[in-house]
Amino acid sequence: MELLDAILITIKAAGDCIPGRTAIQKLVYFESVFGLVDVKYKPHYYGPYSSEVSSTIHELTYLDFVKEEVETRETTGFAVSEDWKRYCYTISRDGNEIIEYLKKEHPDDYNKIVNLVKICKKTSNLDVNILSWAAKVNYILSEQGKPMTPEEITLTAESFGWKLDPSQIDIAVELLKQLNSVRLNNA
Repeated sequence: MELLDAILITIKAAGDCIPGRTAIQKLVYFESVFGLVDVKYKPHYYGPYSSEVSSTIHELTYLDFVKEEVETRETTGFAVSEDWKRYCYTISRDGNEIIEYLKKEHPDDYNKIVNLVKICKKTSNLDVNILSWAAKVNYILSEQGKPMTPEEITLTAESFGWKLDPSQIDIAVELLKQLNSVRLNNA
C-alpha cells in the first residue's frame, strides 16, 4: 500500500484523530514490520524514525487530506514546559473520500491496518511512550536477529542512545505479543 494511503487509514483507525507525529511514526513502523507499507526506518531519539513518513504527513496536510492542529501548554492546560507542542491530526472531508475508496479497492490491506491500530489502541491507548518502547524493542530484536534478555536489550538500546528499563521492556513485549497474534491470525 502507498504510504500516503496507509497514513490516512492509520489516522482514521485511531478514531479520526491521532495526537502527535510520534504516534503516527510508530504505528506506520509496525505496519512496515508486517509488510503493509515499504518504508525505511533508522534509529532516532524516540525509536525508529522515517523521514519519508514525516514528509508524507506534511504532504497530507498541504493537500488538505489531513488537518493539523497544534496543542500547546496554554491550549491543553497540561503541566509541561512553556515550549511544549503536540500536533493533532484529523481526517478532512477529502481525506475521508480517499479512505472510502481504499476501503472498497484494497479491503485486505485496509482491514490489516485497522486491526493493527486497534490492537495498539487496546493495548497501549496509543500512548507514545509505550509505542516508542515497543518500536525500540522490536527494532533491536530485528537488528540482532536473535532472542535477547531484557539486560541485553537495555545494553543494545544504549548503543542507539535509547534508555529502556526492564519495566518498559516488559510493557513493550506485551504490546509486541499482541501485535504478533495479529500477524499470525490476520496477516
